[in-house]
Amino acid sequence: MPDERDYPEIQPAQPMPPQHSGEIYDDLQFEVKESLGDRLMNWIAGLPWWAIILAVVAVAALYSMFTSAAYRDVLRALTDNPQVTTEDLFEVVQIVGEPTMIVGRYVGESQDSVSTVITSLLDDVIDSELVQRAGFLVREDPATITIQTESGRVTIPRQRITAMDPPDARLGDNVSVEYVERVTVTGTLTARDDRTLTIRTVNEQIETFDTDRILSEETITTPEGEEIVRIEREGRSYRGRLTALSQTGISLVQEDETRVELRRADVDFMAIPTLTIALNAAAAERAIGPDDEVRIGFVQGTDITRALQELDTLDDIPVPLRYGDGAARVALISYADLEALMDAVAAGELDAALYLSGAEDRLAMAEWVENNPDAAVVLPTPPRECQRNCTVTVKLRDDVVEGRVLERTEDTISIQTVAPEYVVIDRDQILENRRTEPGACALNNLRGCNAGIFLTLRVTFMAYGLALIIGLFFGLMRVQKNPILYAFSTLYVEVVRGIPLLVILLYAGFVVSPWLRDNTPLQLSDEWEAVLGLSFGYGAFIAEIFRAGIQSISRGQMEAARSLGMSYPQAMRYVVLPQAVRVVLPPLGNDFIAMLKDSALISVLALPDLLQLGRLYISRTFRAFEGYNTVALLYLLMTLFLSLLVRVIERRTRLPG
Repeated sequence: MPDERDYPEIQPAQPMPPQHSGEIYDDLQFEVKESLGDRLMNWIAGLPWWAIILAVVAVAALYSMFTSAAYRDVLRALTDNPQVTTEDLFEVVQIVGEPTMIVGRYVGESQDSVSTVITSLLDDVIDSELVQRAGFLVREDPATITIQTESGRVTIPRQRITAMDPPDARLGDNVSVEYVERVTVTGTLTARDDRTLTIRTVNEQIETFDTDRILSEETITTPEGEEIVRIEREGRSYRGRLTALSQTGISLVQEDETRVELRRADVDFMAIPTLTIALNAAAAERAIGPDDEVRIGFVQGTDITRALQELDTLDDIPVPLRYGDGAARVALISYADLEALMDAVAAGELDAALYLSGAEDRLAMAEWVENNPDAAVVLPTPPRECQRNCTVTVKLRDDVVEGRVLERTEDTISIQTVAPEYVVIDRDQILENRRTEPGACALNNLRGCNAGIFLTLRVTFMAYGLALIIGLFFGLMRVQKNPILYAFSTLYVEVVRGIPLLVILLYAGFVVSPWLRDNTPLQLSDEWEAVLGLSFGYGAFIAEIFRAGIQSISRGQMEAARSLGMSYPQAMRYVVLPQAVRVVLPPLGNDFIAMLKDSALISVLALPDLLQLGRLYISRTFRAFEGYNTVALLYLLMTLFLSLLVRVIERRTRLPG
């Protein structure tokens, strides 16, 4: 037993003195209050303020975007203008076979010719890939028979004939032939079931306009008994800020921020501020020196008056000379009307006249000079129209519209100018599906959303899925002991990581794709060129991520799996890779977000992705601020959502402890 002297003697607990109990309680209460304050401050300091500030900014930006007409316009452009619902499911071209019978006299049959012999030689005997891929071979129609009917001759390919009576008919015999007539149906697939397809071959056209534009109206009864209206209406007028003016078109932005594109051929009248300069013929030849006086007139009340309001005086204005030292003295004189002004210029009382107007008489001075050729007044330059950022009024020509009235109110009228036409096809009658492309973009037809943000997301997901396969394949090769596999995978990783992604995309679009098209049956679309370029570029980085994840797993895991009788592929599949995936999830998520941002580079391949549509919108409207703001915000929202998704997946797959 141990010596009891080695242990100190335990004294009984002493009771707390009564006189000190209150002081101790106060001290404890003060310490508790201070602890709550520290906790509150620590809680406030621990809040993710970056996320809170970002969320507030994002909400404010989204609110301003949805309440601004300009931002709503650019959002529609960047999201492929999706609809809530649509009937336009697919744009299709179908070859339909309709059973047909004719009765007549068998008068002709196609025969072999020199041309068919040469074609058979090149196609069946020589069988040259060069000849075939160069497109030299033109296959002739299959053998045909010709039937003389009462209405004329009918030529039928033998492969379409389903029955002929008599079956062994010869030239000159009377025959009855049943065959399949091929009919091409082009239109928009609007409905389908197990038996039929409904295709709209003619689209509906509806025009809605204000009733105050109606000049005359007449009701007409068609031979089918349907009543339609024929309305002569006044050309529509537009007023807004001019953004572009050319010889063929006019672009302006109205007060409600909607953009209008007009053809000058459709314009009946346009009130564009126009400046006209007229000179007295004698004054036009006179040289002006320092301190010479130049008398210039204008019409009081025209637009030039507002331009002169900033001048203190109109009597003696020094104007610097462009080709000499000093300044000339200018006197500006107002006249009540254009006629008096031009008479003064013609009489030599004025050296020149200025006329600036955006009203109907904007060309009045030029017309006066044209109507008075002997008045000694010349125009040194043609009238100059405002080119941009001025307020203009444009009126289109009067026209006539007729159709069926769909809806009419006191203010507006809607007329169906073209009625839609539908054809119902039995699925059994379809001989060939020539083309099927997604129709309008809508929530019930997301296959039709092929531009903007939808294209960006689709290309990103497809490219990343392919990049994962490439990265895993080369990542496994990077951990092999086989020197050939290791060297080949290392060469790919080091070379691709050293080339900019933009160069890889250009190489995929303008080198690899044309080579495949010319030398193989493969033809890559622009979208697949982008997918291959992105996946090939990111595959090298993902390969390194998988290599690092696999090598982070203890070697004992592989040895233990092999000791249990597993083969190397089984051990890698069931033991090493599941553990490595947990390790590499965060960097894989970061690469996915990086690829989403780098997908903006595919715009160099002329793909209508998010950035490309934003650039097209800006080039059309000159609204760079709203355009690039919306593009940046949409990318930011997508990357933030993906970041949160990656964090959730990482937490779900994290090992306990």
